[in-house]
Amino acid sequence: MKKGIIRFGLLVAGLIFFANPNVSIFDVLPDCIGCILVIAAIFKISDLSAEMSEARAAFHTLFWINLSKLPALVLLLWVTGVNVGEDVMWLLFAFCYAVAEAIFGIRAFSLLFDGFAYLGTRREGGDFLFLKVVRPEKVIKSGKKEKIRPAKYLRLDGINHFTVVFIAVKTILCTLPEFTLLSSQDTLGYVTAEGMAIYAFRPLLIVLSFTVVLVFGIIWLCKLVSYVKHLSKNKQFFASMLDEYKDMLSVRKGIFAIRRTHIFAVLASAAAFFSVDFYLDEVNFIPDFLAAILLFAAAAAIANQIGGAKLLKVASLIYLATSAVTFVNMLKFTSEYSYSAVHKIARARELYLPYAISNAVTQAAFIFAFVALASVVMRVVRAHTGINTVTGTSSSSKPLEKVYFRRTVRMCISTVLAAVMSALYFYFVVDVKSVSLRSDGYGSGGYLYFPKFEIVWMVDFVLAMIFAVVVCNLVYDLLSEVKYKYKYE
Repeated sequence: MKKGIIRFGLLVAGLIFFANPNVSIFDVLPDCIGCILVIAAIFKISDLSAEMSEARAAFHTLFWINLSKLPALVLLLWVTGVNVGEDVMWLLFAFCYAVAEAIFGIRAFSLLFDGFAYLGTRREGGDFLFLKVVRPEKVIKSGKKEKIRPAKYLRLDGINHFTVVFIAVKTILCTLPEFTLLSSQDTLGYVTAEGMAIYAFRPLLIVLSFTVVLVFGIIWLCKLVSYVKHLSKNKQFFASMLDEYKDMLSVRKGIFAIRRTHIFAVLASAAAFFSVDFYLDEVNFIPDFLAAILLFAAAAAIANQIGGAKLLKVASLIYLATSAVTFVNMLKFTSEYSYSAVHKIARARELYLPYAISNAVTQAAFIFAFVALASVVMRVVRAHTGINTVTGTSSSSKPLEKVYFRRTVRMCISTVLAAVMSALYFYFVVDVKSVSLRSDGYGSGGYLYFPKFEIVWMVDFVLAMIFAVVVCNLVYDLLSEVKYKYKYE
């Protein structure tokens, strides 16, 4: 059943990621990975059930909520690192994410169980999807009398309710220890001895909540794995559904183009936003090699639909190699010196030059990669849109091929501007050395160092964000065109 209508192995793997506890907003086994695994497990069967399709969409939403924890955590560490008095931010973030995860997590799993129940009631022989025999019916003989012991069933409602309780307990207990951050101060904001005594119990409360959720999660996981194992035994039922799925897709080939373009749009948009430089204390917390990996994944996703994407794959690999080198050079330099030391210390200058040069090479590879992305966009336009027609999504009276050619040119221009500014950042961010004359006007009196352009990071960030928005709008408008072509298939 590895390639069946449901991939049970992926479903179990996804449940493992949901079973682990959280510590504030730290997630040892990220739930976003669990969402991806569950989505991949039910991807095919969701085409045969509107309920399953809604469940897949709910896990998509939950994925983005959990993924947003990463930038939120970076921001939180930066805020609390700059100002120790802002530790209460941990409570704020933990509470907000706990509420969001509880609401959307309960909804996602409820829709998943509803989907199984719907398939079981609508298809003959599918009652095993929502009804599990725990104890079969048995005839008990007592002398000459016979007594029938009724069968005992485990209904899907019980598993659903237990899941709701588990998610609620998990989100509550990961938040409760953070309320001790408020105990150290009174209502006027002054630190009190009594409050500090309660705050001292915070590590113990975290350990206790972690242990309780871990035990609860193991019990919940065992119940769900048992249910999934029960489902996987009825291979004939799922085999018939797989045949129905194949028959449906044989006459709806456009659905593959829509899905692949959708994945391509998501990955390309994410790559554009991950390419934005986000400097905190002179360190880029969003390394460019993440964007390169996402670009390669985007190329792999769309390759079959356009006859290959070799240029984009090669360009993204070059971008990956150069950005990785830049990241290593950045760590070497920033671990020892700041930008203000470049013209003052010879060792700092020796470390800075490879960093600046490798960044310039990375920006050239960045341009190459996104120009290759533009060529892939045009190939999708020619292969999967009405290139000589005008649609409502194009907002233009011209053929789509001409519309998207101009838009890809604009994207390339924004790419070049963002890359050039990112390279110039390394020139403007260092202190400038200038000669200062002595008061008598004869000879040099030494050097003065002053920042050349203090807000250069803002210009770099704004241009990079404009580029990312342009790419996002382009690929998602392209997705709308592909959907428009195949929506009546």
